[in-house]
Amino acid sequence: MLEATTYFACLVLFSFVIYGSVYVRDEMLILACIPPFFVAAVAGFTMWIYMFETFGVAPPVIAVLLPFPLAWHLGRRFVVRDMLLAIYLAWAVGMVLALVAYSFPDAA
Repeated sequence: MLEATTYFACLVLFSFVIYGSVYVRDEMLILACIPPFFVAAVAGFTMWIYMFETFGVAPPVIAVLLPFPLAWHLGRRFVVRDMLLAIYLAWAVGMVLALVAYSFPDAA
């Protein structure tokens, strides 16, 4: 149960990073979104596949779709700098949770 919750939270945060990067409206600051977007996409994809195989269909699909309304709302409400800070904060917390999630033993 703890493993599923950790993977779910991490996938929600990585999905927010990806969706939030779409709503950065500054041409120069969008370049600052490349590292978190790339890492969130790669790590999130591997976590999504593991979640899909281990916990079924519903949790990974919900985890990917859940942060979209939040990213859309914050993208309209925040200035670009604040949106970039939110993306990097979500990325940092997601990476810490990914470290915890990857340390669970494999269910062989």
